[in-house]
Amino acid sequence: MFKSILISSALVLTSIAAASAQTVGIGTTQGGATNQLATAIANEVSADGEIQMRPQIVANTSQYIPLVNAGQLEFGVANFPQTWYAVKGEGMSSEPNPNLRMVATLFPFVAGLVVTEESGIDSFADLKGKGVPRFPDDSLGEFVIRMGLQAGGLTYDDVTEVPVANFPRMYEALKQGQTAISISALGARPTYDLEASLGDIKFLSFTEENLPGMEQLMPGIFLYEVEASDDLPGIDEGATIFAYDYMLWANKDVDDAVVSSVFKSIYDNSDALIASSPIWSDFKRDEMCKNSDLEYHPGALAACKDLGLN
Repeated sequence: MFKSILISSALVLTSIAAASAQTVGIGTTQGGATNQLATAIANEVSADGEIQMRPQIVANTSQYIPLVNAGQLEFGVANFPQTWYAVKGEGMSSEPNPNLRMVATLFPFVAGLVVTEESGIDSFADLKGKGVPRFPDDSLGEFVIRMGLQAGGLTYDDVTEVPVANFPRMYEALKQGQTAISISALGARPTYDLEASLGDIKFLSFTEENLPGMEQLMPGIFLYEVEASDDLPGIDEGATIFAYDYMLWANKDVDDAVVSSVFKSIYDNSDALIASSPIWSDFKRDEMCKNSDLEYHPGALAACKDLGLN
């Protein structure tokens, strides 16, 4: 019996040592809210010392999703609609990515579509005839822009399409006057940059009548009421924008001990994450194991159990 205990202890220590020595990557985009949250996670995980996490930056989320699915990258972050489509191989994803496993629900990602106050645009219907970003087909940006146009009873035929490859290019197009609208997360750095360049901006509001069409394009989306604020760009008068949960996920073959360690680092450093950016303001660590119809990684489930989370 004593020998068995020693063997079991050795196995546990070996597993911990393997996790401690490992450097892992987390896929993210260049700039924007996704980059902010992935960098914050990597910083806190690495600071704990057991796992060294390094952001791997590419232009679009759709470029690192298949890398994680193939096991060439360990972790990734994306909003729930994009993750859902990626796993299923529908909508934004032309191929299924069956090897993705959920690690944690992070927070409701609050975003919307902004215009400049001086533009005179007060509703999505006012975009008719204006310049609008045209992302690559079936990309996240393309779905969000379509959602805004649909809310105004419009299609791409009713506006002037301005091709953009990614979010940084979209922000530049608005700054240069090529477009009249831009996607942005509430409180994200680009909103401050846009106001610094263009003056006051404002989020356009969605309505309950828009919601069914929004849900068809973006599974898991919901309306989000934002009260007027002098501190956050774009909501001097308040707005009804949208939100969806942001997810951390991993390849199914990432070691359980590594996934558990990453999960617990996020849980233990929740205060530091919330302080890192306004986009973390709604993060609730007790909701990291929030149920979804996507499969969780065994290492994440083990961490949920250890921490007494449902």
